[in-house]
Amino acid sequence: MKKYLALALIFTLMAVCASAQEQNDKVTINNSGDYVSAKDGNLNLSVAGMMFSINNEGQAVPAMPSKSNSKVGFSIYGDSFGATKTDHIAFIELGVNTIANQSYDLYTPEEAAMLPFSRSSHYVALNPLTMSVALNKSRSLSFNMALGFAIENYKFAGKYSMKYDGGIMRPIELDGNIKKSKLIATYLHFPFLLNYNFSRKFFIAAGVNLDILMNSKLFFKKPRTSIDGEVTLNPIQVGATARIGWGKLYGFVNYSFMEMFKRDTGPGGNRLSAGIGLFF
Repeated sequence: MKKYLALALIFTLMAVCASAQEQNDKVTINNSGDYVSAKDGNLNLSVAGMMFSINNEGQAVPAMPSKSNSKVGFSIYGDSFGATKTDHIAFIELGVNTIANQSYDLYTPEEAAMLPFSRSSHYVALNPLTMSVALNKSRSLSFNMALGFAIENYKFAGKYSMKYDGGIMRPIELDGNIKKSKLIATYLHFPFLLNYNFSRKFFIAAGVNLDILMNSKLFFKKPRTSIDGEVTLNPIQVGATARIGWGKLYGFVNYSFMEMFKRDTGPGGNRLSAGIGLFF
């Protein structure tokens, strides 16, 4: 997991450095955390609330962007740039997840009754690094992407879990005082969005998610038990995402086009999550 993250960060930094080198720009730092803008086509980077502006003159311009301001911005913690925001991927997204279009053709009726997950399963996405590009001078249209993590918890509806047996994930009933039996999947998360801003606050966005499986495990207690890497989840997931928001809050829906489990190794169905995104 650390190797994947390190490689992703290295490639991102290389892209930033290459862009800066191509423009032969200087770096300006604004410690106040205000928006630092530059002339058209320059690059902005926000790291932990500090804004870095790369421009030919090495000067910071007023906080309010104009038609001649920079169209490109990178941000940390989902902070947005400009009066009309171009960044609509928050640092944290919270919601619920389930499996849509569930099917249990591989199982007996008794096994199928043990497999459904609870509707109270939780979804968390963290997007520490985001990039936004305004596609027109008024900033009403923009492209947005992020590098983050998605953590999905699928709680079993009863005192059940799964076990890999004979090439398939079979349900098992657990003995004892079992609590919080669930399947946990962690993905490297890449959302790509096209945004439309109706005003300085109201926006809609739609795009695709690319999710790469980093880890999966079965967890329950008591006793506290964690079984890593046994679940036959698909390693790559591609799906659609849509959101609608006002100011620092938006609602989102994610749907995966690919089945959650590898073919003929588990229940059929697609990942589905919904919730809210919060800017800080």
